[in-house]
Amino acid sequence: MYELIAHRPKKELQADHAWRLYTSLQEMIQFADYKIYLLYMIAGFILTIIFSEYKELIEAGLVFKLFFVLLLMLSGLLIYYSIMTVMPRSAANQHLQSQKLIFFMDIASQPNEAFASRFIELPTDQITADLLVQVTVLSNILKEKFNNLKKAMWSFYAILFVILIMQII
Repeated sequence: MYELIAHRPKKELQADHAWRLYTSLQEMIQFADYKIYLLYMIAGFILTIIFSEYKELIEAGLVFKLFFVLLLMLSGLLIYYSIMTVMPRSAANQHLQSQKLIFFMDIASQPNEAFASRFIELPTDQITADLLVQVTVLSNILKEKFNNLKKAMWSFYAILFVILIMQII
């Protein structure tokens, strides 16, 4: 394996590593989305059962009314953080200069011929640099996704804890 790597030009290796990193980050973004979809489905099922019995909970007394309000607030947090996890965001890094070769909106904003000729004419190191700009943007998006996913998970755990306390009382 080392012989294969050692004979390839350095710029080509850097481009290869950049594409692998870009692909890996894309897969991690999909993974975060799949996790939040699963959490959302499980929480939706549990909360549907609980909220379908809301009349009985409210009639059970003041303590259960408070728990019901707490469940509503925690459900709102779960929904908010779930949406923030799935919602696409763009990182506003004005200091990063892009050649507009990788991001789909940049590509779509150019005429086909202009994009194709620029892509073919640019040296590999400039294409790699543009790819690394996108890697930075994806990394920021991924960081935000996982922060929101963590908050959604804690909201879900809090909902389960409140339901458990309600069952004990």
